Amino acid sequence: MENKNIYTDLALEERERFKKNVEIEGVKIDKKYDKNLKMTTTVVDIINKNGEKAMGKPMGSYITMETRQLKNAQEESRRNIAEKLMSHLLEITKNKKKNKILIVGLGNSQATPDALGPRTIDNIQISDEIYCISPGVLAQTGMETYSVIKGIVNEINPDLIIAIDSLAARNVRRITTTIQLTDTGITPGSGIGNHRKGLNKETLGKDVIAIGVPMVVSGATIVNDTMENLLHILATVKKENDISNILGNYTEQEKYQLFEELLSEETEQMYVTPKDIDEIVENLSKTISHGLNLFCSNVSAKLI
Repeated sequence: MENKNIYTDLALEERERFKKNVEIEGVKIDKKYDKNLKMTTTVVDIINKNGEKAMGKPMGSYITMETRQLKNAQEESRRNIAEKLMSHLLEITKNKKKNKILIVGLGNSQATPDALGPRTIDNIQISDEIYCISPGVLAQTGMETYSVIKGIVNEINPDLIIAIDSLAARNVRRITTTIQLTDTGITPGSGIGNHRKGLNKETLGKDVIAIGVPMVVSGATIVNDTMENLLHILATVKKENDISNILGNYTEQEKYQLFEELLSEETEQMYVTPKDIDEIVENLSKTISHGLNLFCSNVSAKLI
């Protein structure tokens, strides 16, 4: 299970690397389905170092909301999902101080798949205790995102930081249909291999909540999934198929590595996003910003 080539930002997908009936020490999982929203919500809690090592992610809580209605442009759908997002934000921050909140839109506003953070910031309602910033990326500013955020944190001293970013997923069906919230912070650019200094409590000295949506999937993953489907069809049509027999004893990770080795260097480094990504990012940014505005209003009302 140590293949690091199958990268994903989603804790849920890391858990899925293991068989369903296998218990992972230090990891708890809870799954619920909402018929009205057609949404599956999964909570993955990594509670100790053993769980951290097995999952390859820091200790904390990871809440995943999955629904194809995220792509829906209808106002009612956006409102319902935003209200659910607000409730999860309230739950994950219930024991955290939040008198003053800094909301950070990570990513490159000029590259649509990476523009979710900046677009979300455009719709946030600013108040005396709510601050927003889109720090851009290194190629735009010449400054590391961490350095920009650290300077702002030192200046305004927020209680809570909420960072919004585009993520990478392992499963194609989760692209633009999934929201992940976590109280562990985030590492900008990690989804496509551009690892930067993390934004978390250890580096910033403040609680950091990360909200992300998978916007891209690697070319290697698409090839792997296509080959898996092909093998399944061949095995169904012809029981004694040579290819299926040869690869039948390979693990998922071994097959992924084999398919990856067959790719050209150019294809291996390719990341793919939906063709209607402009419209999707517009809808997603409005949904997430609405949820954040509801959350901030709720917090402010309780402080009065």
